[in-house]
Amino acid sequence: MSDKSANPVADRDPASLVIGAIAFQVIGGLVAQMSPFVVAGLMDGLSMSERDAGIVTSVELLALAATAIFLAPLLPRLSYRRAGLVALLLTLIAQAASISTNGWTALVVLRGLAGVGEGALYAMSLSIVASQCRNPEKIFGYFQLVWAIGSVALFSVGGEVTAAFAHRGIFALLAAITLVLAPLVFLVPNVRAVNDNEVATDAGSPALLGILLFAAIVLYVAVSAGLFAFSGPLGERVGLDTSAVGYILTIATLVGLVGAGAATTLNVRWGRAVPISAFCLGYVLVVLVLCLWRAPLAYMVAVVASAVLYYFSLPYLFGLAAALDRSGRWAAAAGSAYLLGFAVGPMFAGAVIAGAGYASLAAFCVAMTMSAWGLAMSVLSRGFDGKRLTDRYPGTTT
Repeated sequence: MSDKSANPVADRDPASLVIGAIAFQVIGGLVAQMSPFVVAGLMDGLSMSERDAGIVTSVELLALAATAIFLAPLLPRLSYRRAGLVALLLTLIAQAASISTNGWTALVVLRGLAGVGEGALYAMSLSIVASQCRNPEKIFGYFQLVWAIGSVALFSVGGEVTAAFAHRGIFALLAAITLVLAPLVFLVPNVRAVNDNEVATDAGSPALLGILLFAAIVLYVAVSAGLFAFSGPLGERVGLDTSAVGYILTIATLVGLVGAGAATTLNVRWGRAVPISAFCLGYVLVVLVLCLWRAPLAYMVAVVASAVLYYFSLPYLFGLAAALDRSGRWAAAAGSAYLLGFAVGPMFAGAVIAGAGYASLAAFCVAMTMSAWGLAMSVLSRGFDGKRLTDRYPGTTT
């Protein structure tokens, strides 16, 4: 069956709502995207060791994830606009204060506070889409389009300001982008995720499905983040220098738009099982090529393919979480799962490489990807065999 209802115009989500949700998403996820520059800026500007700079960044990322987890069950009781403004204010204050702070302890505290505000915004961006939009996969696809397009400019500007002004430059850039996007927060409606009656109805949604999906997202993103973090060393193994790897990553980001565009266009036209199976299988092939095949052309093709699959996959994983309940609680939890996977992926990959080499990394990554696929299929088979989780999207298949 088709995913289109009888009235396509009625199925369109308000542009103001979508733009506001994207603003929440970008402000909340900005530091995760720019974390390599934050680490470099702290090391250059304050002469921090890799360990100390990594701790500062990790504290912020962990605060992001922890806040998203803590906030998820509370979202039905919060007004999006009011809570968003509070989170935005906290983020701006912490960002601005970080520019002129030189002490390690003070920076840990400030970046932790920034992570709390960012985590709240990130969680709410996913909850807004899950509870207010008719086509979550499509809107999550827009999120990935924005990230793919914006990352090209962000990486270029971030590298320049970090090279010129070290930590002050990158923190100033983060604060400036947050300030520019701040007015768009007012486009989000001043409403709760759902009313009290809907919360009571949704409270019966099986927690087991959400936990299984949470684990699937952590596993899948950890593989993606681990391979991305070691894309440089993997490139060196096939004879490429750092400059060449940088160009390949830029090309991959641009071509990754195809994945985000495909998810936005397909939506759930082919259901969810087919796209999820396709990108999991594709990632298994990418892992095997990157870790086992030492050829520059194969490396380039695999890196580009990984970007396409990454931008294609997230809308479906977040969309599946959105379908679990109308309040957006599991969508927010899915965001925290993504952040956790993003944080632990590089550590996991580094530990495996140091202990057993790249062949073992391939084996672990394949096992984790297939485990993520199995968990996602379990969610689909357990939760979508009746109308309770599908009545929200008339005419769709799962």
